[in-house]
Amino acid sequence: MKQKNRNSYKSQTTQRGVTLLEVMIAVFVLGIGLLGVAALQGASVRHTNNALERTMAVILTETLSELLRANPQLARQGSFAFSDCTGSTELGTHGWVLDVKQATRADTCPVVTWQDGTYLVSIVWGDERTGVESRVITEIMP
Repeated sequence: MKQKNRNSYKSQTTQRGVTLLEVMIAVFVLGIGLLGVAALQGASVRHTNNALERTMAVILTETLSELLRANPQLARQGSFAFSDCTGSTELGTHGWVLDVKQATRADTCPVVTWQDGTYLVSIVWGDERTGVESRVITEIMP
């Protein structure tokens, strides 16, 4: 019978648990991932607010078209045109301008021009959160 030498067997140690270095690397990777998620959340909120302002501006141009349809004789004469950022109290455009400023920015100056039987409604405002200038330009035929 062959005799086995004790030194011929190498002792095998199995690792139990994780080392401190592995834990630190895992925490670091998780931290980077969470920072990325937080940055995406912030960008999402900024762009959602910008989209809301643009949507409200489009809805308000539709509101102006309803003002025009409510008074067709004056609308066909170009009476609803203005460029002074205030509008007309008698025609209801002053309240519309205030609504536009409330929906976008307080310094927004909507302009309504009349040319060749068509109103051109321009609402332009800057968004300091995204650094983008937003525009809503609509043609309305009374």
